[in-house]
Amino acid sequence: MEWQQMLDTLARLPPDTRNAWLQVASGLAALMLLLLWLESRYFARSKRTGSWAAVRLASLVAGPVAVLLLFLPARAVSGMEALAVFYLSMLTVTPLVWFGAHLWAGRSVRPALSRDESLALAVSGLLILAIPGIAFLQAQRPLQDAARAIGEQRTLPADNPPLEHRIQPVAAYTFPGVGLVFAQSLIGAPDTRLVRIEQRMGGQWPSTPDSAHPQYCTMGNDVHLLWSAQERPPYLRIHWAQSNGAVVRSEFTPDMSQSGKLPPVPFSADLRPDGLDPVVPIARTRMYLVLHKDGEEPDRRILSNGLEEGEKRSTDCVSKGFTVWRVRAGWELQSAVVQFQPPVSAAPLRAVLERPSR
Repeated sequence: MEWQQMLDTLARLPPDTRNAWLQVASGLAALMLLLLWLESRYFARSKRTGSWAAVRLASLVAGPVAVLLLFLPARAVSGMEALAVFYLSMLTVTPLVWFGAHLWAGRSVRPALSRDESLALAVSGLLILAIPGIAFLQAQRPLQDAARAIGEQRTLPADNPPLEHRIQPVAAYTFPGVGLVFAQSLIGAPDTRLVRIEQRMGGQWPSTPDSAHPQYCTMGNDVHLLWSAQERPPYLRIHWAQSNGAVVRSEFTPDMSQSGKLPPVPFSADLRPDGLDPVVPIARTRMYLVLHKDGEEPDRRILSNGLEEGEKRSTDCVSKGFTVWRVRAGWELQSAVVQFQPPVSAAPLRAVLERPSR
C-alpha cells in the first residue's frame, strides 16, 4: 500500500481505532528520539555533542540520496534486469553513499570523530531508521484489511466536498444476454475542468492513473457511467479544477435508492456501416467491434487498444456519432459486443448489438 493510501485509510478509520494507531506511532517516534538522546549523551561526556549533531545532519542528507540511488536506477529498466540493478545498487552504491557520508562528516567536524565512531553512527542510524521501516511493513496487512472494509461500506466521507458536476438520474436499461444495466451521467460545470478520476477497487485507489476503467468514460468535462446489476456500482474520486485553478476532489457513487422509480427500457444502438450511435456513452474498454466483408474472415476490432497510426482521440467513450477508425474498402460494421464482468467467480457477460439484416 502506498503512503498516500495509508493516510487516506487512517483518516477514514473510526476515531477509537485511529487513536490507537496514533498512539502506536507516537510510541515508535518516542523510541527513536530516546535512541538519539542516548547517542547525544554518549558524545556529551567528551564534549562533542555538536560534532554528533553535525554527523546526524549529514545522515538526513545521505539517507534520501541513498534511497534514490537504490530505487531510481531499478525503475529506469524493466523485467528481471530491474531486480538485478536493484540488488547491485543495494550492495555497492547505496552503502558507499551512506557509510561514506558518515566517515566524511565525522572526519570534517571539529572536534573530529574517530573512524569507528563514525561507522558506529552509520550503523545505529540504520537501526533507528529500521524502526519506522519495520512498522511500515507490519502495518500493510491490517491497513489493507481496513481499506477493504471501508470500501465495502461504500459511504462517502463526512467532509466530502459537494461535486460541482450536474448529476443526472440513474437510468435503467435491459441488455440482450446481460439483463439489467444502469447508466448515469455527470455533466461538468462551465467554469471547471476535469483533471482526473480514480476508482476504488478492492478498498484501495489505483496506484496508476491509466488503470482500466470499464465502468466509466469521459467526454471533455463530463463523466458517463455504465454498469450491470450484477456489478457493484462504481465508487469514484473525481478531481476537477475550479475557475481560479484550485484543484478539488470529491468522492462519488451512484444513489441507487431512486433507481427503481422508472421501468427499464431496452438498450438501443443504431449500427451504421462505419460506426454506431448508442443511446448512452459506453467505455471503450467494455467493447469490441466485428467488421464483415463478403468472402473474408471477420475483422475483430478491440477498442481498448492504443491509438492506431494517424488516429486522434479526445474521449474514451463510444457515443453517438462514433466512427470506426479507417474502415477498409468493402468492410462494414456488423456487430458491437459490450462486456460486463460480474464478481470474480462468475463468467463475463456479453451483449451483442447487431446491425439489421440488409
